[in-house]
Amino acid sequence: MFEVGKFAVFFCNSLKTISESENSVKTGANARLGGFGWGIIFDFFERFVPRDCRSDPEQLRRARLVVHFGFQGALFGAVYAIFYHFIGHTRGAQAIWVCSAIFALTPWLLRRTGAVTLCGHLVVGTMAAGFTQLTLIEGGIHSHAVAWLASVPLCGLLILGVRPAIVWASVCLVGGVAISALTLFGWDIEPLYDPRWHNIVDTAGNLGIILFLFALGLVFELSRASAFQRLQASMAELVESNEELAHLNNEKTEFLGIAAHDLRNPLSVVIGYADIMQVGGVASSAECGAEIGKAGRRMLDLINDLLNANAIEQGCYAKELEPIDLRPLVTTSIQGCQAASARKRIALDFAARGPCWAHADRKATLQIFDNLISNALKYSPLGSRVTLSLEALTDCVEFQVKDQGPGISDEDQKKLFRKHTRLSARPTGGESSVGLGLSIVKRLAEAMGGGVACQSSFGDGATFIVRFQGAVGRQAKVAVADGPRERAAGEFPAMVRAE
Repeated sequence: MFEVGKFAVFFCNSLKTISESENSVKTGANARLGGFGWGIIFDFFERFVPRDCRSDPEQLRRARLVVHFGFQGALFGAVYAIFYHFIGHTRGAQAIWVCSAIFALTPWLLRRTGAVTLCGHLVVGTMAAGFTQLTLIEGGIHSHAVAWLASVPLCGLLILGVRPAIVWASVCLVGGVAISALTLFGWDIEPLYDPRWHNIVDTAGNLGIILFLFALGLVFELSRASAFQRLQASMAELVESNEELAHLNNEKTEFLGIAAHDLRNPLSVVIGYADIMQVGGVASSAECGAEIGKAGRRMLDLINDLLNANAIEQGCYAKELEPIDLRPLVTTSIQGCQAASARKRIALDFAARGPCWAHADRKATLQIFDNLISNALKYSPLGSRVTLSLEALTDCVEFQVKDQGPGISDEDQKKLFRKHTRLSARPTGGESSVGLGLSIVKRLAEAMGGGVACQSSFGDGATFIVRFQGAVGRQAKVAVADGPRERAAGEFPAMVRAE
């Protein structure tokens, strides 16, 4: 009957394993069997699992098995020890009480020492000794306890691993051979309990071993399924990581090609004018200096774009959000682009409808304006017009840049706002483009809680729209004073959104 108790131990362990296996794949948390009582029991058991084991999944599994073997084995052993006392099987009851006491002390020893292997050997060794003793006092080779003794190596395999299980299999084999030898040499071992209980004891033991072996198989299968699911999840993460690495590698290769191409032209200008100055060519020093300065600024702009894009990508772009009026920033950005607009004879028109207060970072907002205005100038034809507008809406501020350039094709609109993307339209004044400006605009706008989008028809120019969060206190006053258009901040008109 003690063996039936051990089956109950393993059956409960198998139920626990079912719950843990399913929940580890879905949530990674410790599972709880249904019912308030089971939750309390398993929470209590978890207190005996050493913290050092929690970082190693295999050690954690074995530690939990030791704890559950210990407490549940002690509980069910006590139940069957009482039954053995009831039928007058005193020697059997004494053996079970001793084993139950050792089982009960094992979790405490595990928590105090953290020695999972030692406690595992203690549990398996107690099982081997207990089953051997029950075999000797319940009929020898004819006892159902021999079958339970044969299950000890399987238990050792679950708790300790392959090599220790081989050792315990050898020990049990030696014990089984010795007991069989006694019978072969004519030494019949009689059960030490009332013969009228013999059929009940044997029936319970033999049925119990069937269920016990099923529980062991269930534990193995659940462990295998759980491990396979974790392996599949890891493989999926690995595939995703490899795809991301391949994408980054392609992006890096494309970036290096673009950077090398765009740096080559201004460097050639610098070298060319430096040669002219050395040989005393027709160009004056002032002309050479102007061209070298222009080429240097082109390289500086390229490097700044690269550094800003990298800082934003790494999350290192520090932003300081505060209520600011965007009109002076637009004016500042226009002044900075005057030289470029004058060179291409492009008119810059700006209209703002009253104060436009936004909750934004001053430096990032100015960079957004610079990128969008310079982008419009870069793709606008000579003698055209770029229209800028700033307007306070219900709970946001909207900035628009409209040019008269070639527009953006449907195919190019799918690639807008991506890093290192070059569109089919080319700059109209030979300007360089590394394909980072719009990507930077998107990331900065989203970092401040806003967004960016584009409206364009091929051959009919493009309009870029940026939304900033309205400064709550300031914007409320603006709404009363200037009566902004009623359009929700999250609703862009029909346009290409930044994806």
